[in-house]
Amino acid sequence: MGYLALYRKYRPVDFNSVYGQEEVVTVIKNAIVSGKVSHAYLFCGPRGTGKTTIAKIIARLVNCENLVDGNPCGKCYNCLNYLNSNDIVEIDAASNNGVDEIRELRDKINLVPSNSKYKVYIIDEVHMLTTQAFNALLKTLEEPPSHVIFILATTEPHKIPLTIASRCQKFRFSKIDDKKIVERLREISNLEDITIDDDALYEIARLSDGGMRDAINFLDQLVAYSNDNITIDDVYKVNGSVSYEELYTLLDDVKNNNKVKLIEFVDYLDESGKDINKFVEEMLIFLKDVILYKNANILSSISTKNDYIKLVSDKYNDKDLYDLIESLNGVQNSIKISNHSSIIFMISILKYSDLKFGRVAVNNEKIISREIIKEKNENISQDRENISREIKDSSISDDQVELRVNNSLALASKNVLEEFKSKWNSLDDYIDDEEFSVVSGLLKDSNIVVGASKYVILSCNYPSTASRINSNLEVTEKLLEKIFNTKVYVVAVDNDRWKGIKNKYIDDLKKGIKYNVKELENNANNKREKSSIDDLIDLVGDSIIEYK
Repeated sequence: MGYLALYRKYRPVDFNSVYGQEEVVTVIKNAIVSGKVSHAYLFCGPRGTGKTTIAKIIARLVNCENLVDGNPCGKCYNCLNYLNSNDIVEIDAASNNGVDEIRELRDKINLVPSNSKYKVYIIDEVHMLTTQAFNALLKTLEEPPSHVIFILATTEPHKIPLTIASRCQKFRFSKIDDKKIVERLREISNLEDITIDDDALYEIARLSDGGMRDAINFLDQLVAYSNDNITIDDVYKVNGSVSYEELYTLLDDVKNNNKVKLIEFVDYLDESGKDINKFVEEMLIFLKDVILYKNANILSSISTKNDYIKLVSDKYNDKDLYDLIESLNGVQNSIKISNHSSIIFMISILKYSDLKFGRVAVNNEKIISREIIKEKNENISQDRENISREIKDSSISDDQVELRVNNSLALASKNVLEEFKSKWNSLDDYIDDEEFSVVSGLLKDSNIVVGASKYVILSCNYPSTASRINSNLEVTEKLLEKIFNTKVYVVAVDNDRWKGIKNKYIDDLKKGIKYNVKELENNANNKREKSSIDDLIDLVGDSIIEYK
């Protein structure tokens, strides 16, 4: 015999090997065991969720001579020959949908089974029958012979006439949970000696959209592609989708308003034959996962995906995410009525990036784009002079940066840190504020890593962000005073510099070195005094730094 597809090879033959549909299995199993078998069943649900499989199991069970705990014995004549039995008839309604075929079926059902107790008719995609065919079937369903069982399966139950549906026991099949699909795929992989990453398994399950057959078929394709050693990159290639790294890169370019990179990315999608609509759908799902993480700390089952979810959640606030999702929904609607999907997507993403993030320019000397607040500002030139003056007047020297870092660590408090972090989302309220729009955008791209009664240390993804914050401290501290309800001195450092500061602080803590608070005007080198580590912990607590 030639190669047998995996979904056929591992098709369940009893209820114990069925994954998902527990409620359906329980009801039918109990009915068969108690001898309360209905004359007609209607199975409704998405493709690949087990409708035909369970129909065949029922056909086997009702004719088994020695049931064992509601499952076929596997030893009697009917169990051994059920695959070739003339008493189990499977009909494809898509190709046998006429009234003549149903009339022929109606004439044959009066014939008694050859070797079984019941003659079982499984009609797949029953919604494809014509109106005349349904009418011909109606009388038979109403008064069937005692030896006949009908099992109707459909993916579109709304197309079934009510007169037919009302004469059947109706069961709704739901999409199968991703974890159950992964469990089944892992079992098949072990039996077939297939090496596959967990991330690849969960990605297959997600792409199958609750369909077990689709998932197993996809696994079959991947085996042919990668020779029994499957990674998540293979899943991307075979499915024609983009990786989570590419999704993150796009969102990073959107945030940075990098128009050239955005145009190049859309060109890449076009040249590689990616389906734009499918890509937009993947983007929406990814952004949904980011929102779940930001608001409920819920992560995906795919570890690779989680790394990028965390990165994006640090870059985008909730409002920006909601607006981007709304924009992408508009893209999907426009694509349906257009032949230029890539152009629609490109224009939409460029427009969103420009409107949301175009106000912060790459050049440090021009940090405000006046298009955003033009309607509110009657004197643009004067405001630019004022802002430039504020930036110049409120900048601090490198010595002052070190001094503020020292004082922040000396007074650091875990409780203050948690209090400040709990109020951080209030920055969203000032995104469109004329006075604070720039600094609020910069602060949203930063993280509070140390909080003290009068001091805050911010860690930024980029050195340029830290430089801009430190060059505009007057407005920054004014905004944070509004949010924290207390005056604080701020200092910003980039992530790499913060790692060095943190490591040095931990080493000093272990050595018992105590940090002393110094006046901000004092630019002298910091002096450290020896103290017991217990005294230091009593002073500032044992966990006052945000570790990353």
